[in-house]
Amino acid sequence: MTTRTSIDPKRTVAELQELRQLTGDEHGAQRVAWTPIWEKARSWYKEKLAELPVEVHQDEAGNLWATLAGESETALLIGGHLDSVPNGGWLDGCLNTLAGLAILRRLCAQGTPPITIRLVDWADEEGARFGRSLLASSAVSNTLDPAMVRNLKDKDGIRLQDALREYNVDIDNALAAGKELQNAAAYLELHIEQGPVLESMDLPLGAV
Repeated sequence: MTTRTSIDPKRTVAELQELRQLTGDEHGAQRVAWTPIWEKARSWYKEKLAELPVEVHQDEAGNLWATLAGESETALLIGGHLDSVPNGGWLDGCLNTLAGLAILRRLCAQGTPPITIRLVDWADEEGARFGRSLLASSAVSNTLDPAMVRNLKDKDGIRLQDALREYNVDIDNALAAGKELQNAAAYLELHIEQGPVLESMDLPLGAV
């Protein structure tokens, strides 16, 4: 039994399985960024966000933001990404995003938080289609050089800048997304350990 202000892990697992059925096949997750399946995942995610009293928008780099306004404009960012590698694991990238959604639900149920809470789905963290990972998050952090990536091509010869236009992203204006960090004070992201430290210490989790 869950209370109004508790997190329901069973709901999150059920949503992860729902997303798996929607955007995967017998080989695994197929949510490669800038593809119709990834867009389907985004649309599904937006439907979940529409149930909450949050403002949702896509920035100039293609990242999806959901903002719960607090008493202060100072913001805590919670991040993740829906995109996956081809044939990815069913939790590939989306666990952090769906966990963030669960946190946002709880905070919404508790009323206005003391600070603003912002959930972000980074676009193209994996770089599976064009070979450039962290694409949209690097635009926000002002470490992306649009000139270096605009003419990258996928296996079908389609240029990155042309593919992104289909999703309302102008790569030459992507750095304007940096404004999203204006009031950011801290950032949280749930992620698997990409190394042996926790495993060697027999620890279930760590904070960085």
